Amino acid sequence: MTQMNRDFDDLRLDTPEGLDEFVRRSDEMLNRLGGVQYELGAITGEGEAADGMARAVVDSTGRLERVTLDPRIARLDTATIAEAVTEAVRAAQDDARCRSEELISEATGGEPITLDMAAARRQLEEIGEDLARTLRDLSSGF
Repeated sequence: MTQMNRDFDDLRLDTPEGLDEFVRRSDEMLNRLGGVQYELGAITGEGEAADGMARAVVDSTGRLERVTLDPRIARLDTATIAEAVTEAVRAAQDDARCRSEELISEATGGEPITLDMAAARRQLEEIGEDLARTLRDLSSGF
């Protein structure tokens, strides 16, 4: 059962008050879902390594946006520098993934999600479709 169904399980749709509450909750859920899709795209992740001498920033998909190296890192050998940059990028990717998961979890009321962001976005779309289907079913009954 999706979070959307749980959000509406306690409603009595045979009263005007119940219908009003249904519409109010539906509006809230649609607003949450719309906001989450925008916010997911705006997420960035940040990571660092080698005591902060290597820093990385990635976008919501994990694509590298920026690497910053402290001048002190030049004292290290090239293999250590490469390892530090790799570690900083991976930390940034982990950070972006965690932020995305938190955002989706908040929007779905804690529904389990996958680490695959494309699948998580599909989950959000399914929740929206479930809500739209419920609204259509209700409106066809009147």
